[in-house]
Formats: sequence, C-alpha cells, structure tokens
Amino acid sequence: MNAARRADVTREDLQERLQQVADALNTASAPARRSGFRLGVIGGIVLVVLAFFLGKRRGRLSRTFVELRRY
Repeated sequence: MNAARRADVTREDLQERLQQVADALNTASAPARRSGFRLGVIGGIVLVVLAFFLGKRRGRLSRTFVELRRY
C-alpha cells in the first residue's frame, strides 16, 4: 500500500508549480492586453471626434436666424 503512494507534496512544490502557471499566463496575455489598450484608446478618440462633428452639424441645423430690419 505504501509502495503505491506517491511522494508527499510540499508547500514549496505547490508554490513552484503555481508560479510556473502564473508566469505562463502573464507571458501569453501581455500582447493581448497591450493591443486591447490600444484599441480602447483609438476607439475613444474616434468616439470624441464623431461626437464633435455630429454636435457641430446639429448646431448648424437648429441655429436660429434673426433678421434685423430697419424702416
């Protein structure tokens, strides 16, 4: 029965393995995180520019024209 048991797992073994998994995840997700950030910044800039031009157009369409006449 004891021959079939594996060696005991220590705390250091668990920490080492979890650190390997964390390093692998950080290495794999870093490029995706950077490209997601860039995409968010570009999207925000496009949104601000679009809101500016739509607001400018709406202001031009609803502008009040006042005509002054002198008699």
